[in-house]
Formats: sequence, structure tokens, C-alpha cells
Amino acid sequence: MDESSEASEASEASEVPVESSVDDDPGIDPLFAWALASFHAAVLIVVPLALVHAVAPVALGGVLGRLDTLVGVGLYSVLWGSTWWSNRRYLATSDFEDVAATIRVGARWGAVTGLPLLACVVVAALVVTNPFFAALLLVVGGVAALLVGAVVGSVLAGVDVALDRVAREDGP
Repeated sequence: MDESSEASEASEASEVPVESSVDDDPGIDPLFAWALASFHAAVLIVVPLALVHAVAPVALGGVLGRLDTLVGVGLYSVLWGSTWWSNRRYLATSDFEDVAATIRVGARWGAVTGLPLLACVVVAALVVTNPFFAALLLVVGGVAALLVGAVVGSVLAGVDVALDRVAREDGP
């Protein structure tokens, strides 16, 4: 072999792919991603329901009484699925040792998490109301979903880092 072909082979071997798939990332523990997604989805359901129950328990009962099981399971499935998907990306780009960077990544992927749920609400608004209201809901709701998602994602990333540190101290 001549020197130029050896140099070419060495440079090809050292090249790193520009974009790697999250599903192929060996550093992401699927059980950890599933557990975080389940924890985050549960928090996103329980905390708002507890707050509304504390403020207006009768109103909450009326709203939940009109919600049928299929719609509830469907909305929860969209919430859990979007949370699982975004948590995989969050874990692929997070380093729990760097708290500030983890919180920034949590904010970014938290902002993305609420958009599929908002899309369900917009589709429901299209069916029930007029297209103008659905478009307004999409624009205003989209901005609100991104902002609220970023804040919630930041808070949950901070909780994740704290829980990770506690688990590492008590672990083997």
C-alpha cells in the first residue's frame, strides 16, 4: 500500500458522522428515558389537577365529569408520547454534571413537548368551532405552549439533576 491510500483510509476512519440517530446512541439507557418520560408526564397531569382542585374543586369535577375515557386516554397518550420522544433527545444532549447546560437543554426540549398536545386541541377546536378561532388558538397557544414548556422543562431538568445526584449518592 502506498502512503496516500493509507492516509486516505485513516482520515475516513477518523471521520465522525455529522448527525447520529438518538435511537442508535448507546449512551441513552432506554429504561431511564422511559422512567423520566413517565415521571414527567405524571407530574404534568398531577400538578395542574391538584392546583385546580385546590382552587375550584367543583369546577374540576364538572370538567372531568364531561371528559370521556377515550378522549382522556388519547390526550394522555399524546402527552406521554411527546414527553418520551423529547426526553430521548434531552438525554442525548444533556450532561447531568453541568447543571446550567442541562437546564438549557431541558428548556429547549420542554418547549417542544407541549406542541403535539396543542395540535390536538387545535384539531378539536377546528371540529367544534370556526377556523378563525382555531388559527388564533394555534398562534397564541403555540407561543404560550413554547414558553410554558420551556419553563416547565427547565424546572423538570433541575429536578432530574437533583434526583440523579441523590440516586448516585445512594447507589452502589
